[in-house]
Amino acid sequence: MIKRLLYMIGLAVLGVILFHSAGTGLMGMFFWGHRFLPPSVNPMDQAGSPGYYFLRLIEQIVVVGIPVFLFVSGYFITISTGRNQATLSWKIVVARIKNLLVPYLIWSVVVLLLLLLQGQRYSLPQLLIFLLTGSTSPVLYFVPLLIQFYLLAPFLVPLARNHWKLLLVITGIIQLIVQLLQYPLLLGLELPYADQLASIIPKWFFLARLFWFSFGMVVGFQTEIFRKQLDQIKYWILVLTLLLIPLGTMEWEYFFRQSGAEWLDHRETILDSLYSIGVILTFLGFNKAKLPATKFIGNLGGRSYGIFLTHAIFIEYTAKIIYRYLPQVLGNQLILQPILIAVGLAGPLILMGLVSKLPYPKLYTYLFG
Repeated sequence: MIKRLLYMIGLAVLGVILFHSAGTGLMGMFFWGHRFLPPSVNPMDQAGSPGYYFLRLIEQIVVVGIPVFLFVSGYFITISTGRNQATLSWKIVVARIKNLLVPYLIWSVVVLLLLLLQGQRYSLPQLLIFLLTGSTSPVLYFVPLLIQFYLLAPFLVPLARNHWKLLLVITGIIQLIVQLLQYPLLLGLELPYADQLASIIPKWFFLARLFWFSFGMVVGFQTEIFRKQLDQIKYWILVLTLLLIPLGTMEWEYFFRQSGAEWLDHRETILDSLYSIGVILTFLGFNKAKLPATKFIGNLGGRSYGIFLTHAIFIEYTAKIIYRYLPQVLGNQLILQPILIAVGLAGPLILMGLVSKLPYPKLYTYLFG
């Protein structure tokens, strides 16, 4: 099962790279459009173009990345707890947090230094908030979030063992409420404090994604129950999951138009959550199916933390180089996306490979966990 979980993490980290590559492509189309479009053309007019829908489809397919990361993290908690322990030991919790925290702080400082070199200036309180919330980069919020879950894990384990249905219901309702708070903004409803409602529970705070971690723990402890149920309905789940891809894409377009905003930052919707649940259950239901590129993707799973921490740096600064020297590439996603995806994956792997060959074994652990 561990190999299968590593495969899931490998797919998830590929999904995160694809998601941020697509997001960078959209930014290039709309916010950097002046670099390759005639002055008379509004970059926002590219919404609805083939390139735009291509990127939106990618985002929709790989939106499952973070939920899968959290699900597998929750599942691994059950393995670390064991069958005879009442709950997860605090010794394991501290060790896990230490392994997360040191690389996170190093790469957060690297990102901040790069921002300072570009002329950005921050006060000391701002820097502390950045480090506490992972706001230095679009992806680093995930680490403070995961640390919160590890701190909660000893309290969640008994619930996942003995009251798992209640745990899923409560955390599912919490996630539903968090997502419903986004809908006034998504629908363009002129309600007071709509923006504040949408951001009242930030994505780095544990309530925003508690369901996924709890779901992983529940499945870890109740594996046989889930497998028996999934054997009867796995094909239906697969079909519904595939249908949710175009439905989710159309849903977001509807929200985009309804919001009345010139641009709408991506937010996970209820359909996105249903799709993520479907992907996870499909993976569990077809547990005997042969998986493609098992060794390669499994290896990515083993290196996922290092890839996760560093891939955004490679994507962002490659995009900035293209912006400056090859702006026409920004308008051609069939060229831009392979470049961004390649550097987002190869850059971290090459860096990790170089560090692993240095005569300082602890350096690799400090940098990549």
